[in-house]
Amino acid sequence: MNKKNRPAEDVVNRRILFVEDDASLLTQMKNWFETKGNAVRAASSLRAARNTLEEFAPEMIVLDIVLPDGSGLDLLSDLPSLPPVIVLSDLGDENNVIDGFLAGVTDYIVKPCSMRLLETRMRLRFLPRDESVAEYRGLRIECDSRKVFYMGKPVPLTSSEFNILWFLMKHPGKFFSADEIYENVWTAPSLQTTTIRRHLSTLRQKLKELSSENIIFTEFGKGYAFLPQGDTV
Repeated sequence: MNKKNRPAEDVVNRRILFVEDDASLLTQMKNWFETKGNAVRAASSLRAARNTLEEFAPEMIVLDIVLPDGSGLDLLSDLPSLPPVIVLSDLGDENNVIDGFLAGVTDYIVKPCSMRLLETRMRLRFLPRDESVAEYRGLRIECDSRKVFYMGKPVPLTSSEFNILWFLMKHPGKFFSADEIYENVWTAPSLQTTTIRRHLSTLRQKLKELSSENIIFTEFGKGYAFLPQGDTV
């Protein structure tokens, strides 16, 4: 079969949390992905989602915005070490989409959406399982658990900050522009360079609070880079 015409791979053996107050849609998503061997949890409110996250570490969250007890985006600000988050919402206005990306979501899908399309978008947003640990200069980042440590101490990062740091640490010593970081991390054309710069700024600030040395370097005309100990710009 021609590679271009090859069907998208299934999402299998993953840990997924669906947060959706439409009971019919929630059941449909749960059943679709459970039959493929995934560990699936379902929540119909923010409170239920928070309770689930206390005992379940998902590799991805599919999240509605309008929930009975608040905005789904509140989940991102409450829990800084979230996995990749895909919004699935009726709110398709450009401002809503931008608000989602500013909050740190990795993708935004407007309802209605077929299970096949949702699965394809999810497949693109999962972080790769291979080489799931990166460690340099006292930093340790674990892809599977989505945890970051510096000198053994946990570092709270948002989902987008985690994804950016993972990408830069997997390419030590190489500079990337904000557009290139977006296109590599989210495998989509860069639409929100300002958003990426904001995530990079907060990430660099958090890392500066941990170490007197720069961990992520920036240079005009070259972009951003993670440089291992001993390397120079």
